[in-house]
Amino acid sequence: MAFIKRNVIDIVLPKIKQEQVVVLTGARQTGKTTLCESLIPQSMSIDDFTYISFDDPDERLRFQKAAVSILESIETPLIILDEVQKIPALFDPLKYVIDRQKRKGGPGNKSFVLTGSSQLTLLSNIRESLAGRTALLHLYPFSLSEVLVCKAVPLLTKVWMGKKLSQRDAERISILSPDKVRSIMQTRDEHQQWGGYPPVWQRKEKADRINWLKDYRTTYVERDISDVGQVGNIDSFVLVQKLLCARTGQILSISEVARDASLAVNTVKRYINLLSMTFQCYLLSPYHENISKRLIKSPKIYFPDAGLNKVILGEVGTGSGSGYESWVFSELIKWKQLQPIEPELFFYRTGAGMEIDFLLVGEGMILPIEVKLADKVSYADGRNIESFIAEHKKLVPLGIIVYHGNELKAVRKNIWAVPDWALLGCF
Repeated sequence: MAFIKRNVIDIVLPKIKQEQVVVLTGARQTGKTTLCESLIPQSMSIDDFTYISFDDPDERLRFQKAAVSILESIETPLIILDEVQKIPALFDPLKYVIDRQKRKGGPGNKSFVLTGSSQLTLLSNIRESLAGRTALLHLYPFSLSEVLVCKAVPLLTKVWMGKKLSQRDAERISILSPDKVRSIMQTRDEHQQWGGYPPVWQRKEKADRINWLKDYRTTYVERDISDVGQVGNIDSFVLVQKLLCARTGQILSISEVARDASLAVNTVKRYINLLSMTFQCYLLSPYHENISKRLIKSPKIYFPDAGLNKVILGEVGTGSGSGYESWVFSELIKWKQLQPIEPELFFYRTGAGMEIDFLLVGEGMILPIEVKLADKVSYADGRNIESFIAEHKKLVPLGIIVYHGNELKAVRKNIWAVPDWALLGCF
């Protein structure tokens, strides 16, 4: 299959020029190697580069003996060091080489791209050795805008930067041909069903996709989790993974999961940390605007990839509403990294139970987003956002209800129903 342009490339290249060192994290099979070996060199117009993978034990041994000499002997302008979390001893020599290069300055300086599929040791080593010397970015599975091969600026970006939606935006959607809308929505449906891992999109048959996802999960459990060495009982870990995945989009109760798994609370906490640090799940914090407000403190948990959720849970599956909310969450975290100043993402819930699924929070602005798995949105669906806007008039210019339909329309004053494919993809 032809390479799909990764949106993150637009921020990787400026970071490489600015910092000369970029650390690219992400789960296995999200396309880090393809990005580093093909897309980055092409975009930088570099024909000659060096690629070293520390999945190779011989490379780890070679660098443990003479890392500084090896790094300084490389003459290519771009050096890609893959799976660096497997060799913690690399970071001090790398710091030395980078600092020495910066002191010399001038032409001929090398650029480094480091990749890792686990933050467990990677981030601690970066904090200790490379703090202030590197830019940290993340490569997620394909987003909807990537599989749609979008060239236009996403509508969500326009909303975030312009702080408004208008009838003109609604008219732009209304004039699309039915064939184009059907094509976009078909791709959207496929993405929501199968997730975004690139190898899944290389396979067209359902059985092939399921088999790849099952193999991926097995490899993750047997290789990645075994590598970190913090799991004494793999079967218990798999059970907790399944129990947590079944709660995607819900407020996390660790004690409840521990009870269902017959495990200690601290064990479940450790497993959640492992899942988070290997990019399998994410914890979303509640928004605290004032400590006197009666807001809940527990986070929500999200397993963002629909394809993996399908094989983790088997026939049980996630609830349609929670699965859809998890998909929207995954698209929001992919989108926000691409912004010039990355906004924060929260959920909102008061002690009285009033809830908004997502809040994008930036400098001087909050954008509330409700998620509704339905083909239509009614006046009643905007009630919570309207209440939130009334309490935060200076910070909230509008609110959005993202849904499964095909019409962009105002449902209340400054509250818009926006099709998911239009907000997060392109048209």
